[in-house]
Amino acid sequence: MKGIINIPWRSEMDTSTHVAMGIGLAGLSQLSPAVHSDPVLANAVLIGTILGSNAPDFDFLIRIFKGKGAYVEHHRGLSHSIPAVFCWTLLLSLTVWLIFPESSITFISMWILLAVVVHILTDITNPYGTQAGRPFTSKWLSLGFIPLFDPFIMTLHVTGVLLWVFWGHAGIVFLVLYLVIAIYAVIRCYLSRRALKIVRQAFEDDGIITVVPTIHTQQWNFVYENEHVFITGTVCRNQLSIIHTFPKSAFSEIVQNVIVHAEDVQHFLKNSKHVHCLAIPRGSYTEVRFFDLRFRQGDHYPYMAAVAVDFENNILSSAAGWIHHLPKLHKKLISSSSSISRPIS
Repeated sequence: MKGIINIPWRSEMDTSTHVAMGIGLAGLSQLSPAVHSDPVLANAVLIGTILGSNAPDFDFLIRIFKGKGAYVEHHRGLSHSIPAVFCWTLLLSLTVWLIFPESSITFISMWILLAVVVHILTDITNPYGTQAGRPFTSKWLSLGFIPLFDPFIMTLHVTGVLLWVFWGHAGIVFLVLYLVIAIYAVIRCYLSRRALKIVRQAFEDDGIITVVPTIHTQQWNFVYENEHVFITGTVCRNQLSIIHTFPKSAFSEIVQNVIVHAEDVQHFLKNSKHVHCLAIPRGSYTEVRFFDLRFRQGDHYPYMAAVAVDFENNILSSAAGWIHHLPKLHKKLISSSSSISRPIS
C-alpha cells in the first residue's frame, strides 16, 4: 500500500547488535578507575562483556544437535532463564579469569553479569520475547516495542566505538549513549501503547491484539484476532490500514493429523501466536503451512512451519523456522519427500 514500507525481519536480535552492546558495556566499564587504570583488566572485561552479551544465544547448539525444529521451540527458553543468568556468569567469569589470572575476578564477574542481563532485557523488549521468568513461569515475556533489529541502536553503538577510538573517554561516551537509548526506549514504549489504542478503537469487540514494531517509530504492524478472523495491518502516523484478512475455519482432517504427528509443527506451535493455517495443493502432495502472523514481510509471513503430505496421509517432509524465500522451502520439501514417508493416519 502507498506510504507503507515493509522491512524484512531478522530471525532474532542480530548477533552484530549483541557484539556491539558487549563492546559498549566494556567502554562503559572505563568509568571505573580500576578498569581505566589497568589495561589487562580492561581487556578481560572487554572479552567478558562480548561473550556475556552473546552467551544466552549459545542455544544455537540445539539446532546443531537436535535440528531446526527443536531450536525453534527452545530458542530463548532455558538459556535466557534466571538460573542460566548465573550459570553463564560463573562459566564465563572462570574462563576469562583463567586467561587473565592477574585480573580481579570480581570486576570480571560483575561486568559479565551485566552483559548477560542486558542481553535478556533487550530480547524482552522485542516481539519474539523470551522465557526469562523460568523456573517461576514458562510464559513468553515480550514487551514488543523494539524491533528485532534496530538500526538506530546499532548506529549509536558504531558511533560510540568510533568516538572511543579517535577521541577516547569511553566511559563518558557510552554513559551518554545508554542514556539516549533509555530515553529512546521510553518513547518507543509510549508509541507502541498509542498504536495499540488506535487498533482497539478500530475494532469494537474484545479480540486479541498484538502490536509489532518496525524500524520506523511512526509505523507499527498489528495482528487482530477474534473467534472468527485474523486481521493484519499497519498503523502509520496514527492512520490504520488493513493488509490481510484471514477468516478462521475448522481444521480439516489432514491438518489435524499434521498437528498431532508432525514434530516440526509441534515445535513451532509451542512458542507461536496468532497462527493461521493453509492447505495448498501441490500436484503430487499437499503442503500444510502454519504462519505466525506477527511477523510480516510485505505479503509474506516468514516465521512458519510447513509439512508436505501425500494423498494417503503420509508425512513426506517438513520444515520450521524463518523461511524468507518460498522457492527454497518448496525445494526442501520436494527433495526431502523423496526419502521420507511416514504414515499419520
